[in-house]
Amino acid sequence: MYFTGPHDIETWINNLQVLRVSKSCTPPHFLKPFHLATLAHVLRTENAAQLNLAGKIGDYADTMMLWEALGIDSPFPAKNRQPSGRYLPVVLLEDRKSIEQVASDLGDLFTSVCVGERTVDAVRTMLRELIDNCYSHSAVDDGLYGLICAQIWNGGRKAQIALSDSGVGIRTSLAENPDLKNRLLVENSCAMATEFGVTGKPGRGHSGYGLHVARGLLTNNNGMLYVRSGNEAFCLSQNVSSHTYTKTAWDGTLIVIEWDLDRPVDISDVYKSMPLPEGIDDDDFFS
Repeated sequence: MYFTGPHDIETWINNLQVLRVSKSCTPPHFLKPFHLATLAHVLRTENAAQLNLAGKIGDYADTMMLWEALGIDSPFPAKNRQPSGRYLPVVLLEDRKSIEQVASDLGDLFTSVCVGERTVDAVRTMLRELIDNCYSHSAVDDGLYGLICAQIWNGGRKAQIALSDSGVGIRTSLAENPDLKNRLLVENSCAMATEFGVTGKPGRGHSGYGLHVARGLLTNNNGMLYVRSGNEAFCLSQNVSSHTYTKTAWDGTLIVIEWDLDRPVDISDVYKSMPLPEGIDDDDFFS
């Protein structure tokens, strides 16, 4: 199974723009979490009252609770879902109280590649920050801060997490930090957000660690990280990084994390490459 690429995601985002206008679009041949998270994001924005997906694609979307996320009735019969350790259905991020549970569930998907409990704990810390960012950077008034879902494909030896939030976007968020003003004039904000210590809210706990740790873990794993916000995008895929500017804008921020189930990750390798902030030591990440 090949890694998801920027072209795959951009093609789908363009299809979603067609959907906004014509109320229909061509579905992909194979649904992944990024398709579901972004589709749910757009349909909720458009207040969709119905969704028609046929065949195996529809059945998979139903398993991933897409219709429930949209608040409409599914056309498929009720089924007994047992997602533990295999997938996370589409979850609406509506309440900060859910952060710990969602991060824990997502961390479970990583456990097969993690080298020791310290790495598992660090992964959950990373995921907690990424999810918490949905709330910290939000400018929504309908109570929905974002959506997240994930899937493991044991046969394809890959796994993916997709997070789509309804926030102000990375560029606007980073602009809150006056120290980044000059860099934002000439640099890609999505690429900047994956760097160590780059944050719109400096000096507030672990802020700024989430995407940087994700980048380090996926470098370690030879996996894929995609960050999309506004008209900017960053991609790390199999240790090759790139950033682009896009014609189609994406409201909020989309993060796609994809990793290889056959390659282990060790958080100690990631932390060796970066200094710790003043007043923080290794134990803060493994409590």
